[in-house]
Amino acid sequence: MLELMPAYYDGVQEMIALLKAEEVGFSKVETDTTRLLLNTFVDQADSDGLSIMETQLHIDTDLSLSLESRRYAIKMRMLPPHPITFKYLKDLIKSFNIPADVQRDVQKQVLTTISDYDVLTKEQLDRLKYLLNVYVPANMVLDIQTHAETSTAIKLTILTGMTTYVQTSIPAKTSWGGSSDMHMVMAPAIAGTTVQTTINAKEGD
Repeated sequence: MLELMPAYYDGVQEMIALLKAEEVGFSKVETDTTRLLLNTFVDQADSDGLSIMETQLHIDTDLSLSLESRRYAIKMRMLPPHPITFKYLKDLIKSFNIPADVQRDVQKQVLTTISDYDVLTKEQLDRLKYLLNVYVPANMVLDIQTHAETSTAIKLTILTGMTTYVQTSIPAKTSWGGSSDMHMVMAPAIAGTTVQTTINAKEGD
């Protein structure tokens, strides 16, 4: 503030002391004014600004969510009207940073999304479910899948050849339940055998 004063105040101790005392208050006003401006934009708003937008859009405020997730929820409510096409839906899912491959079966009226088990987060899953429930026609079946694959090398020494099939159940990341199929083939006198496991989890009713 001192830099903005006329040159004839240079060296006037009373004015310098007065401006230094007022600078604290003016700095706070400037900070609050800037924050008030930023809170009118979704991408720049803080928690208080997002709470106001959520109230206006009738969204329940959940402070346990990250600011980024709350911003996405507000943006989804503020989307402008647009013709709903398959391409638009895919672009929309991508723009909301949801890692999902979208597929459709026109004959069976099924829309499927496939994501990696270790990539799709719970918050991204919530965004995906909201978008699908809003934009997909009610006569289509929604199928949200998460896939995970792993392989393990096991050294075996078998004197008698045999084939074993093992099926186990595991809890899915999305808490819907899932299944794991393990196929193990053991041959006589083979030093290295690979066991491959594929885990598929899919949303249930």
